[in-house]
Amino acid sequence: MLRTVRRDACRRGDAGRDAAAARARRYRQGLAPVLAAIAGEAGGTPEGIAASLTRKGVPKPRGGRVWTPPDVRRLLSRLAAETTP
Repeated sequence: MLRTVRRDACRRGDAGRDAAAARARRYRQGLAPVLAAIAGEAGGTPEGIAASLTRKGVPKPRGGRVWTPPDVRRLLSRLAAETTP
């Protein structure tokens, strides 16, 4: 019985993790056109993009308001990994 409960909990955990990953992927893909537009006007640097995103009031994935260069680097890295075959 205990093994069944643990196995079911693991399945629910997998489903939750998969759902969170799908939400994150949709957020990144929705932000890609905004990033492309901002990159041109901000010089393409993570610092410039972060400043533009903050200035424009674009919310971070978890609701934060201030973008930092490491946030932008991670976002760009994950977008690149998703688009690379």
